[in-house]
This record gives sequence, C-alpha cells and structure tokens, in this order.
Amino acid sequence: MIQYEGAKFHPLLLLQRRGSVVPFSCMVALPGAVLAVVLKLIAEHIGWPLLGLDDKDTVAGVAWTSVISLLGFLVVFRTSQAYSRFWEGTASLYRMQGEWFNAASSLVAFCKLSKADKSDTFVFKHTLVRLISLLNAVVLMDLSHSESGNHGSGSTSVRAFELELIDAEGIDRQSLLMINEVTEKAELIFHWIMQLVVESDDRKIFSVAPPILSRAFQELATGMLRYHEARKIARVPMPFPYVQCLELLLLFHLITTPFLTCMWVKSAVWAAVVSFMQVFFLWSLNSIATELENPFGEDVNDLPARDLQLEMNKRLLMLLRPQTNRTARLSSIASFEEQEDEHRPGCMILGKSINLGNDGISQVPKKKNWSCKPQENNQFGCILGNAFR
Repeated sequence: MIQYEGAKFHPLLLLQRRGSVVPFSCMVALPGAVLAVVLKLIAEHIGWPLLGLDDKDTVAGVAWTSVISLLGFLVVFRTSQAYSRFWEGTASLYRMQGEWFNAASSLVAFCKLSKADKSDTFVFKHTLVRLISLLNAVVLMDLSHSESGNHGSGSTSVRAFELELIDAEGIDRQSLLMINEVTEKAELIFHWIMQLVVESDDRKIFSVAPPILSRAFQELATGMLRYHEARKIARVPMPFPYVQCLELLLLFHLITTPFLTCMWVKSAVWAAVVSFMQVFFLWSLNSIATELENPFGEDVNDLPARDLQLEMNKRLLMLLRPQTNRTARLSSIASFEEQEDEHRPGCMILGKSINLGNDGISQVPKKKNWSCKPQENNQFGCILGNAFR
C-alpha cells in the first residue's frame, strides 16, 4: 500500500504512476479525443449530412444527456459501494488482529499467579504465541489468495508460509504437515488454540475464575467472526450483471462521445478537450472502484499483508519478554497530593509535568532502565528461533 500525507497537497503525487488509475484512463480517453479532432476537421470540409449528423438535432442532445446521467449514476454508485467494501474489509482485519492479541495478552496475564509448574506455564505461553502468529499468517494469505478466484488447496498451502512466522520450527512436524494437507487451515489452527486453552485450564495454569477466562474465549471467537466478515468481501465480488452492463455502457459512451462532441462544439481543440474529459472522468471512477472493491491481494493499493504480519509478531513477542511480565509499580518519589502547575495557573497536577513524545517518556530515572535492545541471538529480541516463512 502506498503511504502518503493526506492532509497536505503534494504536486509530485499527480505525477506518480505506481498505483495510479490515471495512465489507464488517459490511454482510454486519448484515442477518442484524437478521433473528435479528425471528425471535426472532416466536418468542416465535408459537412455533417455526409456523416449522418445534424448540429441542430435537439432530440439527440436530450437523449445523450439522459444516457450520461444514467451512466454517471451507475459509475458513482459502484465507486461508493467499492469504497464501503474497502473500509469494511480493512476494519474487519484490524479488529480481528486486535481481538486475537487481546486474547493472547489476557491468557498470558492469567498465568501471572499460576500455581502450576513453571515449565508448563512457560510452554503454554510459547505455544500460544506461535499458534496465533501462524493463524494470523494463514488468514492473511487466505484473504489475499481469494482475489485470484482459485480456491483450491494447492497454491494456498505454499503461500500460507510466505509470511514470516514466530519460530514455526518449534511446532511439531506432524502438526505442520497437517496444516499443509487440509484446506480449512484457519479453522484448524483456531481449534488447536481453543483446545490448548482448555487443556491448560485443566492443568490449573490459569489463576482466574472461569467467568473471567471465558472472556478470552469470546475474544478469540470474535476475531474469527471478523475474519469471516473480511473473507466475505474477498470472496464475493460485485454482481456480474451489474459490472457487465456498466462496462458495456462505458464502451458505448467511449465510441459515441467523439461524434456527438464534435457536433455540438465549434472548435476542434475544444471538441478534443470535452471528449477527453468526459471519458477520462468516467473511466477513472470505474477504475477506482475496481481497485477498491477488494482490499486484499498483492496489488499496490491492497493492504500490506507482510507488514501486518510483522506488526502482529512484534506484539506477540513482546508478551514473552521478561520485562513484560513485570508489573509497573510506584516509585519512592511518587506524589500523592495535587499542586498547582506553575506554568498554567489554575491547573492542578500530580507530581512533575513530564511529557510523552515520539521517543518515549522524558526524564526517565537512569538507575532502573528496563529497556530491552533487540539482539541477534536473543530469543526475546526481534525474532524467536530461526526465521521461518
């Protein structure tokens, strides 16, 4: 996906071809503009009767206006539907990842005061993180693969491991082979996660009551529901009859526009401009709708599956670090009484005024620095185990 600052006007964006529909629309509209100029020059020497046209025909003008209005409505309606599908799919995907991370974070937190063996708790955390990373990757690949229309398991099994996973070699070989064999990969891994939580609860790994633990099950299930909502957009395109009729009307408009434009415009230059602009605007809107109808895939305007997977892995690895398991506490210099801010009269503050910037919290005490720098061989750093895709 192309990243840019939407709040500012950038003239260079007008010249960017990557991800733009302008080049295609120009190639479609340019021949019609050239044809309008040729027809206008011919009409000035031969006359409209030889071409079967009459510049005083008002009936043709009314009919053409009706066709343009209908075609504009159809194109705008398709674009608005595609825009809604794009943001609905994007929201479903981000909500899915949010639900699954919340569930993982809750389950890891539920092990904080576990009375079970520490080795069982340690294995549970690492197994959970690996399975959720694998589930997220399989879902992203399934959504992006749905655009091609081939729903078989042959290419999906290979593409499911193109995204980086968290130490997939740490999962037993039989399970990895089973993932490659079945077509319902996401449902299988989701079922494994549910079973893992149930078995861990039976071993008394969690230190919370069952009603609280059920919240994690609900978040996992809600994330799966969001996945199926996104899958609906990826698998179900715009209705074929609607798209077919719209494409035929656009083609009819492309052919007839040069003839009718040069009939009503006196100048050959303006005939080319008017013909070009009409075709360019309508085909640009239709091309935008084609790009936005499915936000999942490998096109430049689709959601970046690789970046989404890396961000999810980064959050999951954060749950395994020893620093994360430490609960924040008050320091010995904590303030418990409000006082008036000397820089803002009438405003009460608690302690010193410390700001949060892009680089983090300012004025952090140097005696206890709990920051963790990623290291190449540190299993709690940027990667866990060998890089596996």
